[in-house]
Amino acid sequence: LKPVFALGGLGMLTTMVHKAGAGELKTTLLAALPLLPWVVLLEMGRQTCDATATRLSYGARAGQVPLAVLVRAQLIGTAVSSMAPAGRTAAEATKATLLTPYTGGASATAAAATSQAASLGAGGLISFPCAVASYLMTGWSAFTVGMLVHGFVLLLASLGMRAGLRAKRLGAWMQRRCGKWGAHAEAFQASVCAGGLCPWRPMLAFLGSRVLQVMQYAVLAHAVGIDATVVQALFTQGLYLVALAMGSLVPGQVGVTDGMFSLAAGAMGTSAAKAMSIALLAHAVQAVFVLTGALTPLVWRARKVTVAQVVPPAVPVPVCH
Repeated sequence: LKPVFALGGLGMLTTMVHKAGAGELKTTLLAALPLLPWVVLLEMGRQTCDATATRLSYGARAGQVPLAVLVRAQLIGTAVSSMAPAGRTAAEATKATLLTPYTGGASATAAAATSQAASLGAGGLISFPCAVASYLMTGWSAFTVGMLVHGFVLLLASLGMRAGLRAKRLGAWMQRRCGKWGAHAEAFQASVCAGGLCPWRPMLAFLGSRVLQVMQYAVLAHAVGIDATVVQALFTQGLYLVALAMGSLVPGQVGVTDGMFSLAAGAMGTSAAKAMSIALLAHAVQAVFVLTGALTPLVWRARKVTVAQVVPPAVPVPVCH
């Protein structure tokens, strides 16, 4: 289905470009290009925050992951996150695979689950100030309600995911069903239970990434000639998050994000072409990091290592209640 969704997104984008006016879009995009390096710099900060969140998700085993290996995994994971359906989940699975030789499969899988829950929680938390900004700009509009619902759903999903993985019954069921892999299942749950119900440290790192993304949208709005206030930037961030949720199966959310911004042009006090330009410029920056991540496995070869070569610390004792 991936090619179908991709073609659908491109079709939507082509239609909207024609409707908004290709000439105005071209003029707006060319005028905004000088500020794109600042957006790229902020994106590098976001990548640093995301990599930090991944490292923090490993808890006591974080020291076993070499910094270079973590950076490589983050670059590759970014490309997967942008292009694969359900990108964040696919990215965490990819990073867990790349880091398994250093921490063991159970710990890497547990860290991936923790990182996913932390990312959901951070997305939920940032949605509420975005909803406030939307209310100040549009009142109780569909945008405001959508951002509020998005925030509550993501927070509940984050806590529910953590609670489910920490449940004793799940651990016992996994040990019974996994047979010879029962020890790995036990180690997985022990790793998940090593932290609290809410993974605050990785969540705060992801929240820092979202704050930097708000700053990115402020720069992009200013670049296309829109008044770049804090309220405007938060509203734009909220639009992106809702579009991300709605278009999770579309690679890069191409067409979905652009459509959301086009619909919100009136609320933003600008033309559809300028509103769409923000999304198109964000896609351009995203493409740079997708290309970098896609080329990373080809130009940056990882040293082969096995779990047996890494001396792990003792498996943490479960503290789930």
